[in-house]
Amino acid sequence: MAVVSSTGTLSFFQLMPPSERNAATLNEIFTHRPLGEDSGVLFLSCAWHPSLPDLLAITTSHYEVHVLRVDNAWGVSKMREGPVMTHTLEAWTVAFSPFLTMHHPDASGQDLGQSHSFTMFSGGDDSNLLSTTCVYHPSHQTDGGDAIQTPYPTTTFRGHEAGVTAILPLALKFTDNSSVVVTGSYDDHLRIYRVYSQEECFVARRPSIVAENNLGGGVWRLKLIKLEEKGAETSWDGKRRWTALILASCMHAGCRVIEVSGNYEKEHCQINVMARFEEHKSMNYGSDFQPGSEQQLTGKALRCTSTSFYDRLLCLWQFDVAQGGNN
Repeated sequence: MAVVSSTGTLSFFQLMPPSERNAATLNEIFTHRPLGEDSGVLFLSCAWHPSLPDLLAITTSHYEVHVLRVDNAWGVSKMREGPVMTHTLEAWTVAFSPFLTMHHPDASGQDLGQSHSFTMFSGGDDSNLLSTTCVYHPSHQTDGGDAIQTPYPTTTFRGHEAGVTAILPLALKFTDNSSVVVTGSYDDHLRIYRVYSQEECFVARRPSIVAENNLGGGVWRLKLIKLEEKGAETSWDGKRRWTALILASCMHAGCRVIEVSGNYEKEHCQINVMARFEEHKSMNYGSDFQPGSEQQLTGKALRCTSTSFYDRLLCLWQFDVAQGGNN
């Protein structure tokens, strides 16, 4: 696992499973200062690329988003001289799109080798969600060039009224090549954006909000529980539909289990609050669910855990789908 800190360091840890003689241990492997020795920079978040295991993104208190390469010996190197995106205030969070494409030779016919294109998103205290398409050239890492290039302008998503603190891209692709990104903000709202690929659009199409809901507290973290797609033959309206179940950590409002649903023919989608857990008396910054309990939710309970900051509280609770509530 990777951990970033307020001291400008990036550390790697390895979880060793328990044995007959020893309990499980968490061992530190290496700690790096990938952006130099400036003690005034804070690293605010990090994220691994979902399918390229050597890529890691970090965000900083100096408003920047960087992509780093992690080699087999746990060494870290910058992929380009500067950041891939820059906010005007602290960059709180970063996420990679789950979609990855092979990048073809450029207009001059130059062979780019095993190059990949992917989209990444970042949220800042400037109330902006930014995105850009990156082209990754692994071979450039050894020949001295920039291994990450950003050939398209950065896209700014409008609509947030406070800092963007959570980003959850969904693995959904529509016929027009658009996709879905869910965001959380200090302004208490969960928002669903329709996002268009920069590579596929000859005329730039701006992202649009297709649904939003006030959850009663700052939406600090979003965790996907389950994503389902239904064919037209099994859908109630005869159309292909998708449903995402999401666990939201909502700061002073506690936890929410959210159902987001839509079809592939209309931009509009629905947000339903399926359950609330409000035993926390201070900031709920982290929540999770028991792996496996989301696989067969019909008639069964989703087991969850959540934490809060000032009261140092850990809660275990479950969401009963059949009853539409929690206990």
